[in-house]
Parts: sequence; structure tokens; C-alpha cells
Amino acid sequence: MSALEELVQALGVVEQHLADAGAHLGTGRTALGEAEKAMIKLDPEHPETVVPPSLHRADDQIERAQGAIEQLTNTLRDFATQL
Repeated sequence: MSALEELVQALGVVEQHLADAGAHLGTGRTALGEAEKAMIKLDPEHPETVVPPSLHRADDQIERAQGAIEQLTNTLRDFATQL
């Protein structure tokens, strides 16, 4: 196997790890949404008293991480194509 083939194979492994991370982030984001819905049911009249503000920040951070993974994946694919 040539060095170029090894590099392309390694890039494929990295891409798979990024896809796995993206899937885990999606699962986490879904769980956060479900947790928020459950908290709101505790006090539907005043959800701001039971839903911590950090929950929304966590969702924003997950969304940013998903965007970063998408950008990295596109960059890897472009690089591999140029090889």
C-alpha cells in the first residue's frame, strides 16, 4: 500500500469518527429537548422557573459543534478528492 493510499484510508477513518461524533451530538440534542419538555410540564405556567438557562446554552453549543463537524467533514472530503 502506498503512502497516498494510507493517507486516504486514514482520512476515511477520521471522517467516520466525525460522523459518529455528529450522531452522538444529535442524540444529546434530542435528549436535551426531551428534558426541557419534561421540566416544562412541572410548572407549565412558569417554565422559566424550572428550565435552567444553561440548557439553552448547551443546545447552542451542540448546534455549533454540529456545524464545525460538517465543515471539517467537507474539508476532509475536498482534500481527499484533490489527492
